[in-house]
Amino acid sequence: MGNRDINVLIVDDNEMNRETLARRLKNEGFNFSMAVNGREALEMAKSRRYDLILLDIMMPEIDGYTVLSRLKSNEAMSGIPVIMISAIEEMESVMKCMELGADDYLTKPFEPVLLKAAIARCIPKDTNSVPETPLPSRVGTFKTTLQLDSPPPSDRFELPEETTKGRPTDQLTVEEVVFRILNSGKISRKGYLYLSKALYNSIFSNRTFSEQQNSQISHVFDCIAKGRIQIVD
Repeated sequence: MGNRDINVLIVDDNEMNRETLARRLKNEGFNFSMAVNGREALEMAKSRRYDLILLDIMMPEIDGYTVLSRLKSNEAMSGIPVIMISAIEEMESVMKCMELGADDYLTKPFEPVLLKAAIARCIPKDTNSVPETPLPSRVGTFKTTLQLDSPPPSDRFELPEETTKGRPTDQLTVEEVVFRILNSGKISRKGYLYLSKALYNSIFSNRTFSEQQNSQISHVFDCIAKGRIQIVD
């Protein structure tokens, strides 16, 4: 089954946003429909089969959180992959969507390649012709901890004192690093070291590690195990 056999539902109360998403889906050859609010989206999802839903959060009457919750609590619709699309960048919003059952989360504005990658992660491979970046052939095994093959000494990556944006790494927080990983759908050696540093900062410098942070870290590794976050060099 190719992209032309895949039906996508766009849900956004902003006409410009709907048209932008529609244009990008059209360029990839997908079939799509559009709903202008949450109520209409739920009615359309009940009456027609969709393979994917692109869902905005901030909408009148019924917001995206409520739509997502109702979709996932309905046996007939719970299996439809949902990508949340919003201008809200707070980690709290990302985690709320994931806890409600969202399959991915993109923040506006985003590049077309990020949408393409998110769709590739959400639609089963046997029904998706969008090429994915191949995962490394060996990524270790998941037991009690994530085990990655150690690179040769010459390939070891030293964590810089500052990020590429000039932020001191000793100020990194778990929330901001997890957000970047989830939003990109990838984790590199540098990203893993940033995550490790953020954990170090929280546990040893701030002497705190909350249930929310534990949930965020667990979600990252769960996404890695399921292939929703790609391991890259």
